[in-house]
Amino acid sequence: SLPEGLTVGGYLDLRGTQITSLPEGLTVGDYLDLRGTQITSLPEGLTVGGYLDLRGTQITSLPEGLTVGGYLDLRGTQITDTSNVNRVVPEPLLREWRGRKFIQADGIFQQLIERKGNVCHVKNIGSDKITYLVTDGNGKWAHGETIKEAKDDLIYKISDRDKSKYESWTTQTEVSFEEAIEAYRVITGACAAGTKGFVSSLPQLKDRYTIAEVIELTKGQYGHDEFVKFFNANTK
Repeated sequence: SLPEGLTVGGYLDLRGTQITSLPEGLTVGDYLDLRGTQITSLPEGLTVGGYLDLRGTQITSLPEGLTVGGYLDLRGTQITDTSNVNRVVPEPLLREWRGRKFIQADGIFQQLIERKGNVCHVKNIGSDKITYLVTDGNGKWAHGETIKEAKDDLIYKISDRDKSKYESWTTQTEVSFEEAIEAYRVITGACAAGTKGFVSSLPQLKDRYTIAEVIELTKGQYGHDEFVKFFNANTK
């Protein structure tokens, strides 16, 4: 069993466990994977910042107050009504635990050290290195190892990014690793720090990827739904 009020900053994978229920107040910053579990219902007020995978579960309905920021995978379930699902994750998602504050913006969960106006000093869980998180005050956030890098990325996010060069691409288009990263950032507005952190978490890298592979790899990441919609629109 899991304790009430549990907050998980990143990915919570419960496949292969004997857990039959989830606690009240559960918050998962990224991907919650419940495939093949014995869980039959979800608690009210569950918040999942990224991808919620319910494939192969016996869950038949979704609770009030469910928030899912990313893709909601209901394949193989009997769920047909998703009208009560909140698709907007609060930005930033703030939590306090044992006297420490935590902040989630753009799918990245970090300890909040200090905030002055639109600039936050943050550090990754398990790291002592201070980095920066900045906002325009209107819902846009960007990370950086320096305050300049964070502000430059914020400008990039709120600028008019030209996506036209990718309009001829399909899910079967094969591109270099570098081209894949560039396309993902332009289409989704993902910041450099978040992209770098995601890339460093991959077990191994290839020289070339199809767009379908990029879509699979980035499930639960910031901007994934926007990336999928862009290429789904291209195939129509």
